[in-house]
Amino acid sequence: MSAASAAQPVTVHSSHAMGRGWEQIAAVAPRMAATMTTYLAELATTLAPRTVTKADTTLRQFAGYVTAVDPDCTAAASVTGGHVGDYGAWLAGQTDPSTGRGVSARIVNQRFGQLHRFFERLVACGHADAPPEVPVPAPSVPRARPRPDVVIDVSLQPWRGRTADSNWAQIAQQAPQMAATMTAYLEQLTVSSRPATVSAASLVLRQFAAHLARTDPACASVAAVERRHVESYKIALAARPGRNGGTVTTETIRNNLGMLRTFFERIIDWDDPDAPRRVPVFAGDLPKANEPLPKFLDDPTAAKFMAGLATEPNRRRRLIVELLARTGMRVGEIGGLRDDAMYRLNDTYWLRVPLGKLHNEHTVPLHPMLVGLINDYRTWRGPTTTGLLVERDDHRPMDGRTIYRHVTAVARRAGVGHVHPHALRHTLATQCINRGMSLEAIAALLGHRSPRMTLVYARISDTTVAEQYFTATSAVEADSVAAAPSTNGDTRPAAELHRRLLGNGHCTRPLELDCRFQTICEGCGFFETGPQFVTILRRQRDDATAHADPARTMLYDDLVGVIDKAEPSSTD
Repeated sequence: MSAASAAQPVTVHSSHAMGRGWEQIAAVAPRMAATMTTYLAELATTLAPRTVTKADTTLRQFAGYVTAVDPDCTAAASVTGGHVGDYGAWLAGQTDPSTGRGVSARIVNQRFGQLHRFFERLVACGHADAPPEVPVPAPSVPRARPRPDVVIDVSLQPWRGRTADSNWAQIAQQAPQMAATMTAYLEQLTVSSRPATVSAASLVLRQFAAHLARTDPACASVAAVERRHVESYKIALAARPGRNGGTVTTETIRNNLGMLRTFFERIIDWDDPDAPRRVPVFAGDLPKANEPLPKFLDDPTAAKFMAGLATEPNRRRRLIVELLARTGMRVGEIGGLRDDAMYRLNDTYWLRVPLGKLHNEHTVPLHPMLVGLINDYRTWRGPTTTGLLVERDDHRPMDGRTIYRHVTAVARRAGVGHVHPHALRHTLATQCINRGMSLEAIAALLGHRSPRMTLVYARISDTTVAEQYFTATSAVEADSVAAAPSTNGDTRPAAELHRRLLGNGHCTRPLELDCRFQTICEGCGFFETGPQFVTILRRQRDDATAHADPARTMLYDDLVGVIDKAEPSSTD
């Protein structure tokens, strides 16, 4: 702060800070205003409008306060920890106009979090208006504490309190032998499993050990675990609260019991001295796994999504989402793509997909448009500092959350609602299998190790089932219509009533059955016709009118109209 402002306390009314717009701030601190508004514009390309609005409010309020108490602070680089501390004290003393109460600690913490991210971004990117170091401390998330006059019965909440907070040190105090056996198992697991798998196994074992300590303190070793302990744990696990209300899902129960069963099987196989005589978790304890179909975008939604993506102005976002949609890559694989992952063999470009979920590398052919996008992005990006193809602004690898926001932003801009990144992988596989690509080729494209993983997409659209179904229903409908008396006085045979004129034949599909391929070529943007086809087009239009099909009538009427305008003299 300036000497003048530091010499005497300054009182700033809330209207001075909150009432200032960016134009007013730019008039007294143009550099600070330019830096902050540019940052907000970048946020708008990746975050939801509501989030950007909150960040805008915080930065305007902070800039209004700082420029009011210290007119010499006209740039973000001039902001110090003293400014931030004074702002925090001022903010805590304000009154929330909606409630008439003081600003809560949660609101103060949120504002400091938004300021911290702003300055952290400036410092990480080496911005010209960045201060020497981040002047805002990282916000702390206060944990809710129970009121001292309220006694919580932990026995009635088995998955809260001691069970949820138990760590290995606490478990070791109550059951040292059990803790030693379980932690030794986890150390062995780190050699052959991913960190996420080890972390999940650690959580399951800690919860099981904490359950034993609460329900049977005498059970202090793994060897003492009996079937009754597992049965008690199963009931408590099934009653555990879920994330979205209710209880945990069947998948959670299956995963937890499966990890626990694997733990017992392995320590028995290893002849661990603390192993029980037999595995107390039976195969029948695990609920049957659900087999839902993959979530994918249908053809119209996918087309609308890709059309919106084609006009995406953000180069990095478009490249990331195009890679997901056209190669079927997983989110984790995008972040590991090396800058030299694209290579050429003969006339085809390929992309080397890094080690992913299944620990295997594979290659995918690149669409020519993707080749152009990669080259264009490299030119725009310049030399990479990490060796990665795509990276964040702070030169860190792309994380799942950032990629998720990119896909969400594209979907929102295209007007197709919520789209998960993995749905693009399922969509590509579904489109490929529906258009005749073999299961073996799809497995190679997606990096599947087992054909069973790919067979799930065959369940989405089984062409054999569809063909036999429509053949059978057409026969049934034809028989029933032929036997039914005419209601409109038309004495023509029923089969003749269903015959719709096509360019090179007739369609005998019953009226009750829909067809998404009707006039598929005539409705395509690449369809081209001319005067030599006007006779058949008019016959098709008249045929559609006779069958009370306004959509086909309008389509052929438009085509004939275009030809008539181009060739006024053309006749039947």
